[in-house]
Amino acid sequence: MAKETQRSGADGAMELLGVGGFALFFGWMLITFYWLFAIFLQSLPTGERDTIQLFIFIGIALGYTICHFLGKRASYTPFSAPVLAIETVFAAIVPLTSLGLLAEAPIPTPMLCAANLLAGIGGGFFTVSWLDVCGRSKSRAYARFCSEALLGGGALFALAALMPTEFQPVFCLVYLALSVGLLKYTSENSDNSQAAPLSAVEHKPWKFAREVEPSFIAFGIVFGMTFVFLFNYGSHYVFIGLLATIPGALVLVVLSLKKIFLNITVLQRILLFMTVLACICIPFSTGYVQIVCAFLVIASWALFLPTTYAHLVRKSVELGEAAVFRQVPRRLLASALGFLIGWAVASAATVIFGAHSDAFTVIRLCTACLVVLAVTVFFPQSEHHDENADRAPAPSEAVATPAQPAPAGMSEHEVFEARCNALAEMYQLSPRETDVLRYLAKGRNAAYIQNKLTISPHTVKSHIYSIYRKTDIHSQQSLMDFVEDYPVSVPQQSPKKK
Repeated sequence: MAKETQRSGADGAMELLGVGGFALFFGWMLITFYWLFAIFLQSLPTGERDTIQLFIFIGIALGYTICHFLGKRASYTPFSAPVLAIETVFAAIVPLTSLGLLAEAPIPTPMLCAANLLAGIGGGFFTVSWLDVCGRSKSRAYARFCSEALLGGGALFALAALMPTEFQPVFCLVYLALSVGLLKYTSENSDNSQAAPLSAVEHKPWKFAREVEPSFIAFGIVFGMTFVFLFNYGSHYVFIGLLATIPGALVLVVLSLKKIFLNITVLQRILLFMTVLACICIPFSTGYVQIVCAFLVIASWALFLPTTYAHLVRKSVELGEAAVFRQVPRRLLASALGFLIGWAVASAATVIFGAHSDAFTVIRLCTACLVVLAVTVFFPQSEHHDENADRAPAPSEAVATPAQPAPAGMSEHEVFEARCNALAEMYQLSPRETDVLRYLAKGRNAAYIQNKLTISPHTVKSHIYSIYRKTDIHSQQSLMDFVEDYPVSVPQQSPKKK
């Protein structure tokens, strides 16, 4: 986890509203994805019910894919009224379908599958949108933001699930409506100083993504299979299993409050031990011990999910030049595909061999081996995901020595150019950002830079945002002072031939 600063004033109030809205989303998600059809479809064969539920996870992966391609369009924003309206309709379909089932309406299986598919797409879109709001948190307490939201979502799920059956879909719809309202409000009022302009679509490739994403898939497979395991036992086990998200998320909240910060590789090592141990123990245990092992995996999921979200948001903010909602969908897809594969394999085994058959023993042991193999082969070095691994030093860190006079043999212009080039290399500025930096360091305004470089006002603003974000400097005068004091050395010259 990246180092987290304290909330204060209006920024803290806005962040708390964001956490509340995200918690309402998690409450809707837990009820919609895992609970309602477990209650209202109990009369169906287990394999058929698993297959119907599979479509919600197909929808999530599809939703992330659509978000990724929409994010390539500068005109797209997930916070526009038409987009939010469509997502809300999609997300409301499952609770409304559950009310129909409660009224004993004849709803065919294809319609149930379609309802889950659309709900999954809506859930994927809302996840991306809430992570973008998380990325605008001024405290940069991304892990705390996500874990507190999941903790609240678990509590909201418990509240709804303990209500009479006919009220549970209504609670789900209320959570959805409140979450959408807060999403619209916080997206318009959150501090955006640490996020790239919403319309910027270019961003750098992520280093080490190929190392960490296979572990996302492997863990997702384990979690997906475990949820099916509980789903097949019945609604009581689903309820108790989903309650395991509360202690899992609570662990992360306590770590954040105690300022114990774990990067994602450290946490994955811990979760690797927990999940593999549980996968090995489940087939060879019975009764309550088997269920406890499954609950342990769900608690691991509650640790893994917010940490993954926080990691992706932090990478988007620190490394990208586009808004979070344009960058995270492609990365979220890895975990979603893993969960989808796990659910699909477990559902197929249920249809072919029956629920809780001996075939699951072999499948779980193979899954445990897969997780170990994926983590062993692809596991990144810890320094790759250290909180400062991909960030250049802040100005106070980068210049440890006092400013030095211009070296002899260099003109004032050459010294200025050398300082700008050295600073650009240190903070990994693009060539065009380096051009903009030179004019900013001379005190030029955006209009002057636009005319000189023959670029649009929006492009100038985008580059200025990026320069300030990368250097952690937030005013032009501070930038000018920093460039003026930046140390520069005389370039080495080869000896002249006599």
